[in-house]
Amino acid sequence: MKLKKYVLLTYILTFLCHLQLQSQDIETITPKKEYYGIDQNRKIIVWNFKIPDASNSNGNKLNIIFRNDYIFSLPSDSLSYTRSYDVNHNGEIFKLYITQLPIIQITSKEAIKDDPKIPSQFTFAHQDTVKSALAGIELRGNISLKFPKKSYDLEFWETPKEEISTDMKFGDLREDDDWILDGLYNEPLRLRSYLCNKLWLSIHKPQYIDQKKDAKGGIDLMYTEVFLDSKYIGIHALTEQVDRKLLQLKKYKKGKVRGELFKAGSHNGAPAYMKVPKYKNIFPHWAGYEIEYPFVNYKTQWKYIHHFTKFVIKSKDSIFKRKVATKFDLDNAIDYFLFINLVRATDNLGKNFYVARYDKKTPYFNVPWDLDGVLGTIQDGKRISTTNDILSNGLFDRLLNVNPDNYRQRLKARWFLLRKQEFSNASLFENIRATYDFFEKNKVYEREALVWPSDVTLPGHLDYMESWLTDRLQYLDTYFDELP
Repeated sequence: MKLKKYVLLTYILTFLCHLQLQSQDIETITPKKEYYGIDQNRKIIVWNFKIPDASNSNGNKLNIIFRNDYIFSLPSDSLSYTRSYDVNHNGEIFKLYITQLPIIQITSKEAIKDDPKIPSQFTFAHQDTVKSALAGIELRGNISLKFPKKSYDLEFWETPKEEISTDMKFGDLREDDDWILDGLYNEPLRLRSYLCNKLWLSIHKPQYIDQKKDAKGGIDLMYTEVFLDSKYIGIHALTEQVDRKLLQLKKYKKGKVRGELFKAGSHNGAPAYMKVPKYKNIFPHWAGYEIEYPFVNYKTQWKYIHHFTKFVIKSKDSIFKRKVATKFDLDNAIDYFLFINLVRATDNLGKNFYVARYDKKTPYFNVPWDLDGVLGTIQDGKRISTTNDILSNGLFDRLLNVNPDNYRQRLKARWFLLRKQEFSNASLFENIRATYDFFEKNKVYEREALVWPSDVTLPGHLDYMESWLTDRLQYLDTYFDELP
């Protein structure tokens, strides 16, 4: 009798231990809705999730449940950013991708148009951060409006009726209410503008940085994966906007103009230093410029930028040589000229840049913008293989010809210094390869191709860009070496 009780007890304990082990071996994850998107038409799921370090993985079986009815099981040590997984949903197979990039989800009740902004619900999820807000959204761009993949202008609001703006912060980007989601459609590898904006920030700081520690010399950006009304629309660059706040310009005060900001928009006008017509302060545009700041009580301030443009175009060489350094930051002119020529930004010397100044008594400087038609392409993404020319405008022509403050010698020295640092072959090509490899290995390109297919292979695009950059660097090295 005792033996039977012992055997029965042993059996019960063994059974209970087995159940306990089973419960320990299965882990269930139910991701929060902000961290993933499901595209019913394309049958893909993209999930932002920080995969545990392999050393911390116990190999237990995972049950991952999306929306209660998309269930997926696998060993925990099989999770990877570099593969996709089949998820069965009522007999239909969905492709699951785990991403390291933030997930943005936008829902709107109306079709998004060029103008005006319409209310939408916006969420941003990345690792431990979730941000939700009301956003006014509209299409942006000129040429890009014709692309099938759109770019968007966002303004965050407190309420939809009053449209009172509210600031949002994402990662290491600045806190602001105005943002851009750049679709990057005209960039075959989706990396040109990203790398070029990062490159500019790495080589140039505002002249007044000691006075304004938070001032930037250009915009910063981050890659994101976007769902619009539950449809996956690929990777976009969440991008800062150029404004007074980004540059930390002095505010208009007591009727006096201090900081100024103008957007350039003409290759044949004042931004290219081709002409300097008369101005009227009742208009927000003048000779190819659009005023960004100050614009107070519907009155513009063209006086000082008009004077400077007239000085560049019409002053005698002797006066230009003596005074230009007090009117325009020559270090900025040098960096901008070298940068634009390195990437051959053909559309950024009369358009697609800003002219600004910190205060009334400080010099003007340039801020780059819209760096998509670069590195062997133009604005619409078409390849232009030219590598053996120098891009310039009226200001840079005069600086080279008149040579104030040893401008040519400083330009030459700066080029060869940068060629040992940020413009070195190693640095440039490593940055290109690192971004390309990340997209390829993490299946970002695979996801992008599902919604925006291309006729040219990715390696073909990469080979072209690297070959173009090699030839461009060789030409510029010779040009600056021979610069008198």
